[in-house]
Amino acid sequence: MRTQMNGYVVSDDDAELYRYFGFSVVSPRDVRQAIADNPEGEPLTLEVNSGGGSMFAGYEIYTILKAANIPTEVEIQSLAGSAMSVAAIGADVVRASPVAQFMIHLPSLRTEGDSVEHRRSLQALSSFKASVLNAYELKCAGKKTRGELDAMLRAETWMPVQDAMAAGFVDSVLYDEDGVIASQAVMCAQSGIRALATAGGLPDAAELRARKAEMDKGGSPPTQEPEGDKNALALAKARLELLKNM
Repeated sequence: MRTQMNGYVVSDDDAELYRYFGFSVVSPRDVRQAIADNPEGEPLTLEVNSGGGSMFAGYEIYTILKAANIPTEVEIQSLAGSAMSVAAIGADVVRASPVAQFMIHLPSLRTEGDSVEHRRSLQALSSFKASVLNAYELKCAGKKTRGELDAMLRAETWMPVQDAMAAGFVDSVLYDEDGVIASQAVMCAQSGIRALATAGGLPDAAELRARKAEMDKGGSPPTQEPEGDKNALALAKARLELLKNM
């Protein structure tokens, strides 16, 4: 059976809310349901097109795939980035289109408050990175050391399929029966263009709940500009920066 893991990675609690506002999202519950619905004796193929989203939802999807009692395959059709880069490698086999990209970067966290709060955030981010490296190291064993993967995270690394295979994230290239693409190796790391993976950004769930509550009461939604709209300028700047580096 084939199913999709497209759009933003979000928690089960937030998935329906985002869908209500027209966002394409995938949550751990979707993957659990796909496993339950998969015909007996068939592998489950998950088509991936996602720039990431919730780190913990990505961790959960990874663990669900690892624990699945059926053969699982991920097919990266365009992008597996950020949280999805962790979720995707939970499958037994990861394949990617010749045009696909694989992107990894350090976890991020917003912090408000005094120096104590910021130190707590730094400690949390260090722990989050260790969890990500645990998953990457298991997948890339023999091809990349933990130290090398750490450096790739710090650099915010974008990889074409050749580099993703060389690092161990991807097992094979779709449609490359003669191994032509797999025999090539070209580095393609760009920094500062993460906005291209998550074009427009995803509004905060609390903001959307407030808007929906106003709409349900018959009032007008809050006039505050959604966070996604605020990212439009950043996206345009990222595209310009990408063009400069080409």
